[in-house]
Amino acid sequence: MEAIKNDPETSQLIRDLWHQQQKEKRAFFENRDTGAHEDVELLHLEKRQTASGCMTHPLKDFLPTNITGLKKFPEAAYPYQDPKPSDQRGPCPGLNTLANHGYIKRSGIVTVAETIAASAKVFNMGADLAAFLAGGSVVFAGDIPSMVYSIGGADARTNSLGVVGGSLGTETGLSGHLRFKEGDASGTRCDFYLCNGDNHNLNPSIFADFRDSARTVGGGQYNVRAITQHFANNYKRSRDTNPYFYFFPPQAALTTGAEYFHAGFFSNGTIGAGGVANEASIASFNGAKFDSNGGVSYMPEQIPPQGWYRRGYPMFLTEGIQGIITLYVGAAARLGQPLLFGANTGTPGSFTGSFSLAQFGGSGDYGGTTVKGVACALEGAVYGNFISEFNGILNAGAAALRALEVPFAQYGCPVPSGAPAVMATAPTYPGYPKPQPCKLNKMQNGYSQCAPDTNTYASFNTAKVPFCLNSPTTAAPGSNPLPVPGLA
Repeated sequence: MEAIKNDPETSQLIRDLWHQQQKEKRAFFENRDTGAHEDVELLHLEKRQTASGCMTHPLKDFLPTNITGLKKFPEAAYPYQDPKPSDQRGPCPGLNTLANHGYIKRSGIVTVAETIAASAKVFNMGADLAAFLAGGSVVFAGDIPSMVYSIGGADARTNSLGVVGGSLGTETGLSGHLRFKEGDASGTRCDFYLCNGDNHNLNPSIFADFRDSARTVGGGQYNVRAITQHFANNYKRSRDTNPYFYFFPPQAALTTGAEYFHAGFFSNGTIGAGGVANEASIASFNGAKFDSNGGVSYMPEQIPPQGWYRRGYPMFLTEGIQGIITLYVGAAARLGQPLLFGANTGTPGSFTGSFSLAQFGGSGDYGGTTVKGVACALEGAVYGNFISEFNGILNAGAAALRALEVPFAQYGCPVPSGAPAVMATAPTYPGYPKPQPCKLNKMQNGYSQCAPDTNTYASFNTAKVPFCLNSPTTAAPGSNPLPVPGLA
């Protein structure tokens, strides 16, 4: 990425972090089976026993089986604070959590470099995955010259070019519909066209479905099996009710991958290696609060105050893509519908133009549902979106896109020349992403995706009250597995 290449601090950060994380991953797998496991600590046990000192939640608790060498949170140097009305919060619970604890600016107006560093520090996100997500956020929804973006809605604080920057009409913040990471059929947010433009607050009914999937399919955990069922439910709901449902990559793939992050990053401990996707952890990171009847409301996201252990090795881009493949294949099987990509034509349930993940990946060495196939097709889809947005607007457009090439170099992808051929019909659908949305092209429902809205909450947890400890048991081996196609 030319912007990153020309920023020596960010370039060096990515290089150093990448090499450090490779060592951490090797060390984790070399030492994980030594047999020297620490006893799992019941943090703040006395505070979690009664409803008067803790928040209730419906599902039972599971304890991780191995926390050896894992970093424990929260940290005293980064206390949770309620966000102020002027602070930007948006559709990504992980970034909201980082801002609420001060790992990134509490204002929610952040740089690529601080996002990469904080995501690694708290969630053990791999440098390649973090660079792709943060780089795409600034390219499609932020200020390219300064590499600053809003984790919520549009905000004048991200514009370094004044009138010139405003004329581009692209600084929507992460809440901008279909700009990069936001999309339909989200695991925790409502579709832009279904909730009067509110695609950024936690949606209680959607999270309640997630809880129900954990209960019925996940064995009480918010694991990959539960996430797959939840994704299938959300996909069908959106396609059946949203007249402008749009589910083309890259946004559809990124939205799917973000669903995997709940188990991959928010589990207490290491997914696939003794960690648990327990409700107390997942709900805290999502800002979900339960009433006595199991109803859900929204409060600011925070690191579980009862204590939480970060995964033991980084999640690199490859694992994120494996999450996309696993959830797509599993949901397609549950729905009996292999062709999930496509769009509605302006009325609910008018789905057409469909193609599969395997078709998206293409044929040959990079085809099918292989990691390489999906990675290279995803790079092509991002490239196609960039050219359609900026060609003729920015003289340095193609150069800026190189920021997103760095994470894909490891797969040996062909140089992208545009979106994969199966996406040729995408611009013909009414839900297709609007270019320059802050300047032109209001959305079909009349709402602006460039409004300066930030998240609103039903309540706050200023006192950092933990979730109650519900009949805790040690998790069974294999109860929180890594993503493997066919698992669910």
